[in-house]
Amino acid sequence: MPFKIQVYGLSDIGLQRENNEDVWAELPEEHLYVLADGMGGHQAGEVASSEAVSCFCELMRKVLAKENRILNLKEMRFAIKSGIELVNQIIYEMGRGDEILLGMGTTLCCLHFHEEGIIYAHVGDSRIYRLRNDKLSQLTKDHSLLRELVDKGSISESDSKEFAYRNIITKAVGTEPYVTPTVQTTDYRNDDLYLMCSDGLTDLISKHEIETVLKENADLKNCAEVLVQAAKDKGGFDNITVVLLKLTT
Repeated sequence: MPFKIQVYGLSDIGLQRENNEDVWAELPEEHLYVLADGMGGHQAGEVASSEAVSCFCELMRKVLAKENRILNLKEMRFAIKSGIELVNQIIYEMGRGDEILLGMGTTLCCLHFHEEGIIYAHVGDSRIYRLRNDKLSQLTKDHSLLRELVDKGSISESDSKEFAYRNIITKAVGTEPYVTPTVQTTDYRNDDLYLMCSDGLTDLISKHEIETVLKENADLKNCAEVLVQAAKDKGGFDNITVVLLKLTT
C-alpha cells in the first residue's frame, strides 16, 4: 500500500430508536471498510444490515484468498460490484423466507484501498465524503427520491431540506431481486480524510458543519465523537454511524 490507513468508527443508537440498525466493519488486511443502515419492521432492519455486512465481508475475503495473484483495479472493482449484487440476492431470499423479515432491506457503502487507487461503492443513501486540501466533497450520490427530483430540477437544493419524503430511497440491498450498485474509483493523496456515514448524521448535520468538524479535529476518535454528539444535539432521531479513514505516508 502506498499509504498507511488510520481508522476510527463510532455507531450510536441515537435518542429515539429502540435498537441500532447501523452496522460497520473493517477487514484491515484486505483494506476494506463497509457500512450499512438497515430498514424494516420489528428487528428486520437490524438483521438486514448485519447480514449484509457479514456476507459482503465473507465474500470479499474468499475472493481475495482464492486468487494466487493480486487482482488489478478493474478486476477488484468488478468483484466488489458482483459481491454487492450477490449479497442483495441473499438478503432478498432471507426476507422472502421469513414472514417477520419480509421486505427488509439495507443501504450499503464501502471503501477499498487498492495499490492502484481507491474503489468506493454504494446502494442507498449512506454516504462517503472526502476531505482534501481542507475542502469536503461528497463522493457518492444518494439513491433517493429527493436526489432524483433535485437532479431533474423539480426541487431546488435550497428547498430540499423541507421535502417531506427526503428519506425515501430508490435503491436498497435486499428489497428487490436485483440491484445495481454504483461503483467508482479515485486516486490517492497524502492526508486525505474519508468519512463514511449513515443518514442519521447527514439528515441533521450540514455538509458545511461536517467540513468544519473535520478540519478542526485532527484526532479521529475525537472527530467522530464530536460529529455524533452534534447529531444528537439536534435531536438524534435516527441511529448515527461515522467511520473516519485517514491516509498518511
